[in-house]
Amino acid sequence: MDHTEIKNQKIITNVLNLYREIGIDITVSNKFFYNDPVLFKGNKKNIKLNKNYNIQKNKDFKIRELEDLFENFEGCKLKKTSTNFVKFYGNIDSKILIIDGPPDEEEDKKGLSFVSNKGLLFEKMLNAIDLKIDETFIVKGIPWRPPGNRYPSADEIKTCRPFILNLINILEPKIILCLGEVPTYQILELNESIIKIRGKWRTLKSNQSNCEFSVLPTFSISHLLNRPDLKKYAWEDMKLLRASIKEI
Repeated sequence: MDHTEIKNQKIITNVLNLYREIGIDITVSNKFFYNDPVLFKGNKKNIKLNKNYNIQKNKDFKIRELEDLFENFEGCKLKKTSTNFVKFYGNIDSKILIIDGPPDEEEDKKGLSFVSNKGLLFEKMLNAIDLKIDETFIVKGIPWRPPGNRYPSADEIKTCRPFILNLINILEPKIILCLGEVPTYQILELNESIIKIRGKWRTLKSNQSNCEFSVLPTFSISHLLNRPDLKKYAWEDMKLLRASIKEI
């Protein structure tokens, strides 16, 4: 194990210990929600909410508490080079969770998701399937902008993973829409081109809550702005999303 891996293990361990203090259990299991070879070196760990904690605190408080932990987390080096942490946004009772990739320059400046042209295009896409952005819940898989909008490293993606998985367990959405390769890799560990994996429903299983989450990977909005020719494929994905929403 190299120095970076040891450092990452210590960082995540400290965060998970803090989870325990606020009522979130970390248990070891042979069947787990995710496997992180970098941070946990083959161990399979299960993050689940303590039942007493569920009773004592409502969903909104737990989400805000998790967001505060994430925002104050010092284990991701991107925090030092970004301007703002992009906050969670949306309806906590929504059955649709949207996980976006890292912020662009405008999102980093404002600390908000889907601003400027990116926001306009995404709202049009949602409106086209009779869905409003306020009817969803939105989170950045990585809430800090990489310098120069570079692609985040595998270590940066994995370092933020426990926060996203924990959020999924709190929200228990029926549908998860992954915008781009980064969130798809982050929660499904599918390290392939989004062109190959988009438009196909995947299942994410959580042993801690016995829940299964339907996950649909599609293009990131930034990708569509750079490649307008891909919008026709994104529209096919949105129609799949619309059909699934009708079944909720």
